[in-house]
Amino acid sequence: MNMMLNVTEVTEETQEQAKRIVNTGLEERFGELDPSYNEDLDDIVKWYTGQGYLFLTGTLDGQMVCTGALIQEGPDVGRVARMSVSKPYRRKGIARRMLQELERRARQRGYAKLVLETTASWLDAVQFYKANGYKEIQRDEEEVHLEKVLSHAACD
Repeated sequence: MNMMLNVTEVTEETQEQAKRIVNTGLEERFGELDPSYNEDLDDIVKWYTGQGYLFLTGTLDGQMVCTGALIQEGPDVGRVARMSVSKPYRRKGIARRMLQELERRARQRGYAKLVLETTASWLDAVQFYKANGYKEIQRDEEEVHLEKVLSHAACD
């Protein structure tokens, strides 16, 4: 199936739909949802764009199917966050396309490295990031931390 994912920055008009995609994914994973852990989703445009960060949405045929965010972690380090794909669209290469777009935009912003964390029990997510060049740098009972060097520039 050849799908053309249209990736754009979130807007005031699309942020509620983006919030639903992220929250639905979290609820599927955890079985419940505690909104107090997700204050950044209350006003995505203000929280992300307002701080100079990036929150992207992906649409297929006009329907939003995925999200991904890029947060500045340090002078040349970005953090991948809020990666989520609606259940009917998973395992179709959509997450990979979103991750590639986040990496492309990270390079444009001068980031030499990307970091991220995911829940240790989400084996499919951990495997997805490793398959896309991310290396595990730390693990505990709850979380796995991964990183990917984007260029050969110094990462200090």
